[in-house]
Amino acid sequence: MDTKIVKKKSKLKLISIIVVSALTVSVFGWYFLNQKKTYNVKLEDIQTDVVTNGKFEDMLMVTAQTQSLNSSLVNVLEGGAVKEIFAEDGQMLTKGQPIARVYNPNTEFNYLNQETGIMQQISQMRSSLLELKNQEFNQDKELLQSQNDYNTALQSFNLQKRLYDAEIGKKTDYDIALQNLNYQKQRKVIVEKGASSEKASRNSQFSAINNSINQMEKSLNILRSNKNNFLIMSPVSGRLSSFNISLGQNLTTGESIGKVDLMGGYKLIAKVDEYYINKLTNGIKGSLENNAKQFEVIITKILPEVKDGQFSVELNFVNVKPENLKIGMTFGVKLKLSADTQSMMIPKGNFYKDTNGKWIFVMKNNKAEKRNISLGRENQMYYEVVSGLKQGETIITSDYTELKKYEILDIQK
Repeated sequence: MDTKIVKKKSKLKLISIIVVSALTVSVFGWYFLNQKKTYNVKLEDIQTDVVTNGKFEDMLMVTAQTQSLNSSLVNVLEGGAVKEIFAEDGQMLTKGQPIARVYNPNTEFNYLNQETGIMQQISQMRSSLLELKNQEFNQDKELLQSQNDYNTALQSFNLQKRLYDAEIGKKTDYDIALQNLNYQKQRKVIVEKGASSEKASRNSQFSAINNSINQMEKSLNILRSNKNNFLIMSPVSGRLSSFNISLGQNLTTGESIGKVDLMGGYKLIAKVDEYYINKLTNGIKGSLENNAKQFEVIITKILPEVKDGQFSVELNFVNVKPENLKIGMTFGVKLKLSADTQSMMIPKGNFYKDTNGKWIFVMKNNKAEKRNISLGRENQMYYEVVSGLKQGETIITSDYTELKKYEILDIQK
């Protein structure tokens, strides 16, 4: 009986030891799993800033370049190799002034073939017209002959009738004259009826052939004028720009090889980061500074095509514009996206690329702890703080590449 009791006590003691050990392992495991990762960093290796409260300007700074207010593209009407160049970039041109000439032997050969074909068709149609006119002439002769034969038969009949009535003429001569008169009368009616029907048909053919000849001659004129497409001419009067071609260079039909700027005013073109594509609209105003003077501008057109992460906007001067403007001048333009507000702000920094504005390291004494935040609008200098930070707190705004996997930083001075 005592032996059983001792064994039972030993068993209970072993179970107690196992349970205690398991609890100890669990506690230490939980501790280490929940222990925040800490990293030592030197103060000189980081950049710090302070959360401030002040006037937040919802604005965007862009660089804009002056261009002609209106311009016309110089397009290649007929592709080919550049044979001659008559103008250079920046040159003032008048409308219709030659810029360059291209040569394409295949196209020119096709033009010649088409021209020959059209001229042959016109020649055939004119031959048909001549044939119809000959038919008309022959029918007029037949009409004239039938009328004359009828008149002769009528005169002969009248003569024979008078002789017969006077009992001088023979009855046989009278009957022959009457028979011939009836024949010539019926013949005249048939010839006139046939002439009338054929005249209507010929008039319809005349009209159709003449219309076809007119269309063919128009096509021939267009074809001949298309030969001039080998000569590239200025579409308007103005200054040639963005023009850079070389002798022998192959140009394709419809290709733009430059533009002619009309010297009637200027506009501004700015490249903007695609982040702002849904934030900018026509009518947003801005300003630029030139020679210590402020000039107001306004967005007039959004060009939504994104290229290399940017899109373009057009701006015009509202009232007055700087003096002595020239194409290609650049200005820094401040665009006002919305009214200024009193907000908490933090300066922009490299931290954003690693956190996307979702969290930041906040310093207190000699430590910095990771904290979730929410940021709103931004301008060239600041982010607007929506939540997570208080005025006067110190934050780390430098690069987080080596810091983002840690929860707490020990700041070593």
